[in-house]
Amino acid sequence: MNPGLYRVRHPDRDGLSYIGQTGRSLRGRLRALAGCYDEEMPYTDPHVAAPSLWAVRQEYGPDFQVSVTEPIDVDQRRRRLAIEEALIAVYRRESGENTTANFGRIIEGYKRSSRRENGFTGGKLVEGETEPNTEPGAGPLLWTDAEEPTSPSWMGLNWTEPEPLANAYGLPTEPGVYRIWDREEPEPLEYIGQSGNLKNRLYQHRRNRDEDLVFSYALIGEGDVKHKREQIETDLIGAHWLAADSAPRDQF
Repeated sequence: MNPGLYRVRHPDRDGLSYIGQTGRSLRGRLRALAGCYDEEMPYTDPHVAAPSLWAVRQEYGPDFQVSVTEPIDVDQRRRRLAIEEALIAVYRRESGENTTANFGRIIEGYKRSSRRENGFTGGKLVEGETEPNTEPGAGPLLWTDAEEPTSPSWMGLNWTEPEPLANAYGLPTEPGVYRIWDREEPEPLEYIGQSGNLKNRLYQHRRNRDEDLVFSYALIGEGDVKHKREQIETDLIGAHWLAADSAPRDQF
């Protein structure tokens, strides 16, 4: 099979379990999920979603269903990744829910395995243990001004006034999302990102990018956990793809 995108669901659970993409073989990538049928929870490699699907199988049984698609020019990595982001963003918008296993999440009552090289095998939580990735995810954005990626209210967020990257000093150390673009060529954006510390992250961009580019950021109150920030970032990248038919220039 060719490169493409795929989705996984469990018939006894509402919604989708996972949305993914591959630049290699769809058959091979889906085969990498077979670890969810192992006796012990698999590692996060070769497939990051396998531990989460393993936990779903423990609670709901083995009957996962998959479907695939091969859009035009799906072999182009930047396009394929942008479509994946758009699919997840639209799923969040239309369902009001998050997929089960994207963003490193896992169902309540379980902890995820590590990568194989770190040797930690996950499984059920014992009494007193906690797992941040079982927390409810961030809800979908409002999609206000969704077709205007440089709008001050894009996607319902309260964006700051744009400033040159050269001025990226004295910024808040709080979590948030940000966008970077060229005033002379605002579409597509240059980059969309998230960070638990906007000051540090935008300072890195100031050092590594053209200081004449401009940036704008929005604080997010539910950005205390990385997967929540990533869900909001995905909404932004997905909306950008739908508005501009392109990912930000330096996104992937």
